[in-house]
Order: sequence, then structure tokens, then C-alpha cells
Amino acid sequence: MDPTLFFYLNSSESEEDEKVIRRRLRDQSNPLDLPNNAFLKRYRLSKEAFSYVQRKINLKHTDVKAVHPVLRLAATLSLLASGGYQHSVGSDHLVGMCQSTVSKLVSFVLIEMENKLCPHLIRFSPEDSSRCKEWFLEKYKIPGVIGCVDGTHIGLQKPSIDEHMYINRMGYHSINAMIMCDHTYKILAINCRYGGAAHDSFVWKHSDQYRVLKERFELNRQENAWLLGDSGYPVEPWCLTPYRNPPDGSGESIFNDSHSKARCIIKRSIAILKGRWRILGNGKRGRYLPAKVARFANVCAALHNVCIKFKINYNPADYESDNTTEIDEDETSQFTSIGQTIRDQIMHSLSNPT
Repeated sequence: MDPTLFFYLNSSESEEDEKVIRRRLRDQSNPLDLPNNAFLKRYRLSKEAFSYVQRKINLKHTDVKAVHPVLRLAATLSLLASGGYQHSVGSDHLVGMCQSTVSKLVSFVLIEMENKLCPHLIRFSPEDSSRCKEWFLEKYKIPGVIGCVDGTHIGLQKPSIDEHMYINRMGYHSINAMIMCDHTYKILAINCRYGGAAHDSFVWKHSDQYRVLKERFELNRQENAWLLGDSGYPVEPWCLTPYRNPPDGSGESIFNDSHSKARCIIKRSIAILKGRWRILGNGKRGRYLPAKVARFANVCAALHNVCIKFKINYNPADYESDNTTEIDEDETSQFTSIGQTIRDQIMHSLSNPT
């Protein structure tokens, strides 16, 4: 063990001495010197992906006394990946920062990542979904699928403001995050604006993606383009949901089986997201404001897509949904019958293949 590190971990000297030692550790540290597997395990990105993110957010190193951009990004990724406390992240010998420094630097880096990564990497473009449609049609015989949508709860400690808006049906405080993905597990959209008390259908109907699909349908009713959602969403021309309680062996049951298998894509995407970036796990309810947790989620979604871009694999042990489905009971609209007709047509094609 490096003598400086040994002294740092075992010293009972003054706070000023610790600052000197931490700075010495930082000056000697370069996380990129780690072996590839150790680097990936600690930061969840390959060195190539790390450098890509570093270039995109373009952190400056203008002050010789400031923490180097590589260490700032490494500390942020370490916090997101481990879900640990800021003090433990700072005490890492590769980082060497006090808790207050970690808090300040991570907050800044998160804002830079949200502003510079998310708009570039998380994009919902229905007009560019031809490959996704082909994949779902070939694999599950369901035409027109441009992605899947689901909600997932990201745990919080009790907020001091509007607490009732964050208590979900499982009895703990959370944000109800709407997530959409395509056939490659790439996240197309994430909406973390609402607390855990909000129903999936409420979050969906107040999303930009809902508005876009509705407007596209109203302009071009012949366009075959829809998402797959569970029973927490309304059946509409742009969102197909399963039939409720179909008889065994019926056409409706056959449709539900194909629909459920296809929707495993979004369940697995959420499991990969929350498994890789443990700050989002339900067991990690740090003392962060809802807005900060939402920023964590947005940035982690962008980093999830970076991992897909660089083909960084992660296999979650379990990808069952982390929340029970609450049936959508909203009143029917003029679009409900159109969505039901589309669903019936697909059901008949599955039941009577030519």
C-alpha cells in the first residue's frame, strides 16, 4: 500500500493535514491507469466511453488548484454506480476528496451532463423507427411498434414539501418515472416530473411524447405507429395495451401473450438502468431533494445509452417490474374505439396467420 494512503486511512491528525494528504493523493491519482475490468466495474463505463463522455461535457481545468476533470467525472460516476454516500466516494484513494467537495463537484458535473448529454442521447423520433417496427414484426408478429413504455419508482426519503404527492401505492416515497425504449434497449424518453402518487396514465398523458404521438395521428390517421404499454395505460391509436381477463385459448389471450413477451424489452431496460446505476435502486433512498433525484435519473438514462453505443453489456439478475400495475380507469375518448379496433385487427392477424 502507498505510504501516503496508509497514513490517510489511519491518521488521527488535524483536518488541515487531511486536506494536504487528499490533495497529494489526487495529484498522484489517475483512474484511467486502472486495468480495464477494474475500471469498468468501478465506473460502469469502458475507458473509451469515459473519454467520450468527458469530451461531450468538456469540463475545464483552468485552476491548477482545482480538481482535475478526470477525477470530477470519476467521482460522479462512482456515486451514480455505487449509490453510496458522498463521504465514502470521496474517501476512495483514487478520488481523495472531502464530502463537501464531492457534493459541490458532483452537483456541477451532473448539471453539465444533463445539459450536454441528455438532449443529444435521449431522443424520441417516431419518424426514425422503421428498424424498430421491422424487429417487433419479425420477432413478435406485431406491426407498427415504435417502442415500449412503462413506469418505474425511484425511491426518496420523505420530502419536506408536498409529501403526499410522493407516497406511492407500495407505501414509500418515490418519483414515478416514465421510461420509453426501443428494441435495442435504448431509452427514447424519460419523464421524472411527478411523484409516486401519480398514476402511470397521468404521467403518460402529461408527457411531451403523448402530445407528439397524438398530433401525428391527427395529421395522418393512416400511419401505423404505436407504443406497447401495460394495463396502466389507456388503449389508443398510438398506445396498445393488453385485453383485460381474456378467456384461455382465445384470440385475445394469444394477443396478450405476444404483447407481454414484446414488453419484456422495457422491463429489462429498466432493470439494466437501475442495476448498473444503483443510485436509482429502491434501496438507495439518499437525502436528496426530488429535483436532484430526477437529475440523477436523467443523467443515468443518458449514460445507459452511452453504454449501448459502446456495446457495454450488463445482465441484470432479475427484470420483473418493480411496481404492481394499476389499471387505467379513465373515461373513454373518441380515440379509445380506434385503438381498440387497431388492437382487434392485430389480434385477428395473430390468431389466423396466413
